[in-house]
Amino acid sequence: MTTNWTVQARYMDPELAAMQVLSPRITLVDLAAARELEQTLATQATRRADDVEILELDGERRDGTRLRMRLYRPVRPDRSVLPVLLFIHGGSFVTGGLHSEDNRCIHYAREAQVAVVAVDYRLAPEHPFPAAIEDCQDALEWIVRHAPSLGCDPSRVALGGLSAGGCLAAAMALWTAEHATISPLFVMLLFPVLDARLATGSVNEFTDTPVLISDTAHRLWAHYLGGAEPSPLASPAHAPDVSGFPPTLMITAQYDPLRDEGLAFASRLASSGVPVDLHHFGRGFHSFDSFDATRLGLECLDIQVRALQRALAP
Repeated sequence: MTTNWTVQARYMDPELAAMQVLSPRITLVDLAAARELEQTLATQATRRADDVEILELDGERRDGTRLRMRLYRPVRPDRSVLPVLLFIHGGSFVTGGLHSEDNRCIHYAREAQVAVVAVDYRLAPEHPFPAAIEDCQDALEWIVRHAPSLGCDPSRVALGGLSAGGCLAAAMALWTAEHATISPLFVMLLFPVLDARLATGSVNEFTDTPVLISDTAHRLWAHYLGGAEPSPLASPAHAPDVSGFPPTLMITAQYDPLRDEGLAFASRLASSGVPVDLHHFGRGFHSFDSFDATRLGLECLDIQVRALQRALAP
């Protein structure tokens, strides 16, 4: 087992602190307003790239309804058949869509030379658990089934997710451990939501942090669970056994309500024999790598790209 732990000094990065002032915090007090603000912010930030091809895909849910996905491929790939990353957007399970992580997915496709598929999973509270995880399962099965026509290698698949998407990626890793037909080589958990118990110090401490605050971390679980008891596929920290996880990259930040559950889960994975590459940014806050014009944001993205390259190398 190889485990890498990288921890930075604890003070807010001044460049990030200046940037986050320009980005309004999305709270869940008013869901309609939260969704409108997320859509506006993501759309304003989106940059297209001539060197990455973007294709809209129509998959299929288990009930036969349409499942929208988006494929990102480098225009001039360094190999004819590409590994594929299923990347799951964040948004507290209640906001977001295919528009949410365009820049990130473009960056991965270009820099890591991988195909990236984003999935438009159903949102809570209209569609509580297990709707989102079922959509991600259906998306992964569809991708593997159609990989040859997409120019992808079904044997070199990775999972990744940001925030609530990190929860879904972790749940997918648990699910695939029990489904031998799909074996992801790698999972990337970025500032993940993991624990519905809401008992850590950070999830109750940070009431005024950039991007994500304690109140939002509490509200998102009520929306997502819809009154159901948290199972491991809903709250991966509840899983009795995590030894079947693939090698994992965990990104956490000091000024993030989700900090402690990410650190605890990384420690648990390592104790279970899973290779873990943990990078804890002592100067960062939740999802700070979205500010990719900053030095620290680019450093964090570079860690992700290099991890993808290593994990998915032929």
